Order: sequence, then structure tokens, then C-alpha cells
Amino acid sequence: MAGHYDLDELYSNTYTEEDRLAFENQPTSRKALLPAWALALFLGLTGAHRYYLGHVPSAAAQTVLFGGVVILIGFELTSVALALIGVAASWLIIDLFLLLSGTLRDRPGHRLRGFTRYAGVCAAITVVIVVLLLFVALVAGTSSGASL
Repeated sequence: MAGHYDLDELYSNTYTEEDRLAFENQPTSRKALLPAWALALFLGLTGAHRYYLGHVPSAAAQTVLFGGVVILIGFELTSVALALIGVAASWLIIDLFLLLSGTLRDRPGHRLRGFTRYAGVCAAITVVIVVLLLFVALVAGTSSGASL
């Protein structure tokens, strides 16, 4: 069955001029990418970026999740808190991918202002920050002296 397809022909026209024009003619939001990205990067666990974009129910869920983590840490239930912070951090990483790929848009579904100009730079900075955080976590985890 695979022998019947010309893969060069199949993939040669994946992004045409018509696709580019359709993307550029999409309605643009009053909301901008840079504030949404900064909110996601620095306050993402609280859902601040989703409040900014108008996704209030999911933002409230992120806020409640983060509040639950803080409360559980206060009651010294760290194992449950760590599990919940893992869920919250995973949600945040997915949101960052969605935001920087243009999939996470404002409430009416409009493309964020400044997306084509800043998405690449924001993605590069995000990757550097995530790698640095993973490195810090690795160093802190191995130098703590804790053994299993």
C-alpha cells in the first residue's frame, strides 16, 4: 500500500501561499502574546495567563489546584502536595507549548497580537529557562545527600 504514494508530492506543498494568506488574515486579538507568555512563565501555576486570555473556568481550576498545593504543604502533607505540583507543572508546560504554538488563543479564538513576531524568541527563552530549571533540580537533588 505504501508503494502507491509519491511522498515527495504528498509533502511538497504542505504550506502554500494560500495557507500563509489564510493565517495572516485571521482576526487578531486585543490581547498580546508577550504578557500572556510572561504571565504563564512566572505566574503560570496560578493560572494568571488563562485569566488574561479570558479562560476563567480553567484559570480558576489552576488557581484552586495551586491553592491546594499550598494548603497541603501547610499541613505538612508533602507527598500529596508534590503529586499535585506535578500535575500543575505538567499543565503549565502544556499551556506554554499551546501558547507558543499559537493554539492557546483568547476567549473568542483570535490569534494573539504579536504572535508571528515574538513566538520564536519566546520559545527559545522558554527552552533555556526550562533547561536551567531542570539542571538546578538535578544538582539540588543529587547534592542533597538524600538516599532512597
